[in-house]
Amino acid sequence: MTSAMQPAWVLGRQSYRDSSYLVHFLTASDGRLSAVVKGAHRKQRGGMMAALMQPFQPLLVKFGGNSELKYVAAAESAGISRTLVGETLFSGLYLNELLTRLLPKFDAAQTLFAAYGDAIEVISTSVDPELTLRRFEVLLLEELGYQIQWQRDFEERPIQQTTHYCYQPDRGFVPIREADTSLVISGVQLLTLADWQRSGCAIDQTCQAKLKGIMRLAIDQRLGGRPLKVREAVSEWRQLRE
Repeated sequence: MTSAMQPAWVLGRQSYRDSSYLVHFLTASDGRLSAVVKGAHRKQRGGMMAALMQPFQPLLVKFGGNSELKYVAAAESAGISRTLVGETLFSGLYLNELLTRLLPKFDAAQTLFAAYGDAIEVISTSVDPELTLRRFEVLLLEELGYQIQWQRDFEERPIQQTTHYCYQPDRGFVPIREADTSLVISGVQLLTLADWQRSGCAIDQTCQAKLKGIMRLAIDQRLGGRPLKVREAVSEWRQLRE
């Protein structure tokens, strides 16, 4: 583990013991880790540092300690905090919860760290961040060792434009005659998603909806049936707005 200041983002925080915070970080060099901000509730000691410990604020942080649970030895701002409100706030919190739940601790993933920063930047300025979320989901799964084969079915046969498929997370894309779930996607749509994954080309709303359903199935399998809290929160928030 590096002993120097390193770029980091806060994924979340909670009160810890009498006067401290337990903060969950995504770092450039050491991946995901948790660290204590001592004296966080005391204005003269840890209060100024604790004020920096907010999601969507780029940081430089130095960690100390020999155990798995570190402490924050020093921290400073590394840029302008991204302001997320409403739907964009939930999008950012969704990425944070995915990383907290799925990414192993101390698993350095610099590509994922850079992609997270890019995603937060886009989310903070975009009216429709859905494809940004999907691209991050794909990358996260790849970092975890799972790559969706958009151009081949579960038996490694090329996707056929005239065939319809169903996605099964533990198998892949299964021709519809063998499928037992409701998410059906055409071969044409699958090949369109393969082009999107490869080149970032535009895709229509129907393909976006299919992509969202596929990614949700893949992620839910890795969550082991445990629901994401942010999904429940956004559902309640939308009901209150109706």
